[in-house]
Amino acid sequence: MRTIPIPSSSVGDIEIKPPIDLIPDEYTRKRNENFYVEAFFSNNDQSAVGFLNCLEELKFSVIRTASDTQLFEPQWITRVQKSVNGKKYDGILLLFAKIDLQVVDINKILDQFTSKHCPELKNKPKIFIFQKGRSVRSDSTARELKWLAGYDIPNEAEMFIIHDKYEDGTVDLFRQLSVRMKELVEQKSTNSLEFQRNYQLTLISTMTK
Repeated sequence: MRTIPIPSSSVGDIEIKPPIDLIPDEYTRKRNENFYVEAFFSNNDQSAVGFLNCLEELKFSVIRTASDTQLFEPQWITRVQKSVNGKKYDGILLLFAKIDLQVVDINKILDQFTSKHCPELKNKPKIFIFQKGRSVRSDSTARELKWLAGYDIPNEAEMFIIHDKYEDGTVDLFRQLSVRMKELVEQKSTNSLEFQRNYQLTLISTMTK
């Protein structure tokens, strides 16, 4: 049996729901190939491509959806729903790498993967990585904090959300995750995916099993 590591970090700039002592260290699954993984990114994004290569080296089957415009497309979510419903996946990981999310209600994206819409994923881990691109407006921070603080995900949702605002290119979430994953695999230890950062990263979890 394999396990899914849950990233950990210092409390400082992280918001966690519910209390951290209720969040499990790992979820058990049979094999990485049975975890649905899809990435929405630009083919020119080498850090995202490198992270996807890392996942594939770990035997995850990664669906790569390249976007020339890097604009969010609602049909992505509908297609993923159709792909997972009726299947027996052990969980789901969706990555939005430097995708423009300005006109997107992220709350609605998350809601589409609760048991109401994806019953086969009930009580299974659902991981979302939202990395906003550089084309952000001056008031974007306030809007981000509003949806992050205001979204009330049902406890049964078993969601882990990473929200990263990519700005100047000096530090990239996916590049650091790739390095940490390679190090942990070499150490044969995946208890944590901590990584050094000098920018604000927001994590929210409803993993209460």
